[in-house]
Amino acid sequence: MANNIKALDRIAGQTIIQFTDIDPANLKVDAVVEEQDTNLLLGMAPVIMETIESFPALVDKMEQQVREMPGNIIVKQSKPKRLIAIVYDVEHTPICEESWVKEVLQKIFVQCYKHKINSLAMPLLGTTYGKLTDETIIDLLQYLLIKNRHHNPKKILIYEKQTE
Repeated sequence: MANNIKALDRIAGQTIIQFTDIDPANLKVDAVVEEQDTNLLLGMAPVIMETIESFPALVDKMEQQVREMPGNIIVKQSKPKRLIAIVYDVEHTPICEESWVKEVLQKIFVQCYKHKINSLAMPLLGTTYGKLTDETIIDLLQYLLIKNRHHNPKKILIYEKQTE
């Protein structure tokens, strides 16, 4: 990571924030946060798959899909736990808002307390596809950690979003 803002580890409240170039799949943490959009379509790299369904069946399936709300998280009970952060809405301009990231971070801290998550890996939410800056998200993260009354997580590893 070449950016100066990412060069130093930080302490916010009772949490250590460290930046890493290690793939999140190789980190030894209690939970990993992943960014996602309201339709759960964003991934590491776009994949086009052949489908044998008819076009009307696909349209019907899309109409029945329940959209997630920006600012929500989905907790996947795996090891490590996966926290899916809904911070993008491709049908909205702009695609990401700081208020959504703030809401997601607050919900992540609640889940860290609830599930006794001491170590967490996450990207700088809202900076991959959205126009939020690294500095904005780091400042928001530090502010919320200082206000965090649960004192979990103890350590946050910030990783670069892996793109292929």
